[in-house]
Amino acid sequence: MFKELIFTKNPQSSGLPFIGGEPYIPENTPWPTDKFGNPMLHLARLPATFITEHIKGITINPKLLISIFTPYSESDQYIDTALNEGGKVIAYIPCKAYSSTFNPPLDSHLISVTDNPQSDGPDNGIAKIGGIPSWLQEKAETNLKFILQINNSRLNKSTPKHKGILVGGIGYLLLKNEITEQDQAAGSFIIQTT
Repeated sequence: MFKELIFTKNPQSSGLPFIGGEPYIPENTPWPTDKFGNPMLHLARLPATFITEHIKGITINPKLLISIFTPYSESDQYIDTALNEGGKVIAYIPCKAYSSTFNPPLDSHLISVTDNPQSDGPDNGIAKIGGIPSWLQEKAETNLKFILQINNSRLNKSTPKHKGILVGGIGYLLLKNEITEQDQAAGSFIIQTT
């Protein structure tokens, strides 16, 4: 059994986990950019309580939101950056919704968790929280904990205006074991393809 992630189109809310929509980062927090200075796409935001409810052995201040940003553009220029650098993960105390510097933003989709009775393993590439990551190569950041994975096909169905965000592969969220305050480098978002 594993905990599958389901994405359902819904207006965003700061207290619930969402794919897409606008983040709630403070206005004085710089919008994450890739190594070329291009604004990244806001992919998801997760309340600390959502993560700690499903992942044991991690401590996150319950007031924080975790947001994932990823390289993306309408041309194929983002692909090398996505595969070589991955995305950025920040932890912050939410404020009002921040107007994106990346247009258009992803449509907001509520993330819900359902128990899938199938067995979990390294071949399980479905979107899920916890469990065994699917073919995640060894990571240099051994102090980070695997939180969830998002597969390209499920994301494409939810975001038809932004095809190929994960370059046909899987995105993995890894976080520090302890996040007690706002952090511009709270973890890592790794994108891998076969």
